Amino acid sequence: MKILSYIYYLITSIRNFLYDKEILPIHRVPGVEVICIGNITVGGTGKTPAVQYFTKRLQKMGRKVAVISRGYRGKRKREPLLVSDGYEIFATPKESGDEPYIHALNLNVPIIVSSNRYKGCLFAKKHFGVDTIVLDDGFQHRKLYRDRNIVLIDATNPFGWGRLLPAGMLREDFRKAAKRATEFIITKSDLVSEREVERIKKYLKKKLGKEVSTAKHGVTSLCDLKGNQKPLFWIKGKRVLLFSGLANPLNFEKTVISLEPAYIERVDFMDHHNFKKKDIELIQKRAQNMKASFIIMTEKDLVKLPTDVPMDNFFVLKIEFTVLEDNCLKEIGGANKNEEF
Repeated sequence: MKILSYIYYLITSIRNFLYDKEILPIHRVPGVEVICIGNITVGGTGKTPAVQYFTKRLQKMGRKVAVISRGYRGKRKREPLLVSDGYEIFATPKESGDEPYIHALNLNVPIIVSSNRYKGCLFAKKHFGVDTIVLDDGFQHRKLYRDRNIVLIDATNPFGWGRLLPAGMLREDFRKAAKRATEFIITKSDLVSEREVERIKKYLKKKLGKEVSTAKHGVTSLCDLKGNQKPLFWIKGKRVLLFSGLANPLNFEKTVISLEPAYIERVDFMDHHNFKKKDIELIQKRAQNMKASFIIMTEKDLVKLPTDVPMDNFFVLKIEFTVLEDNCLKEIGGANKNEEF
């Protein structure tokens, strides 16, 4: 594993060097401000609700916004693919990938997927006349110039065990990558102690010289599969089964624990898992054996459920990204286009 991680380090370092020295071209989108929401570790930092938070914040400032994503694991025949124009959804979760589809359900802005994010931005500008792009998970996509790099740090595993893939969870060397970041947001800060948050903050501010904010991913509602909201206190004192296809299902469990259930069991699937009928039957059998009152999933998993299986007592826990300590985002959306904030 160490050898593979070292090879991965060499590849990413050479690639970044070529972009830093402008040997490989970086493309600007004229007249459009590009704000990237990304991370340095793989999965689990909370990008999806963060993207929605910043998109809504920019809209309130009067910006005309689109969200661009690569559409991870989406199976589509053409690119760029318009997932939503802000009013109507034109793609399935299988075509777009799960995160863009969730954006389409929750945002009234154009959602576009393209492996070439630059072409996706040009498409958004041409067809929707946008002045701002929120780039979903594009920190390592160096081909596209961005005005602001907002990097999310998961408080429960901030530095990916200090190792690059596959031995750890780092996508690239942390210190080198941090130089490209405009600022950091420590996410899921409510899932660790205040002392741990301060330790992470101190490292990012004093060692790396970056502005740092903190945020939490709080529960907003419990919904049945028809979208009807149920009181969160229903969970208190009940037996609950969780299932998910997440990079870090433990954080999901910690969130549900805050609602004070009597007992929890968990069924974990691979990240971005597409659920089949047999998976649902397995979950239902597990729930029956443990006498669970609720079977709870995330919104990310909801869009990948099969439609040919009855799912009684299945509920979705909706999470909202909230900035608690806003030290570095006060000027967001306030700079001139294609200038550094």
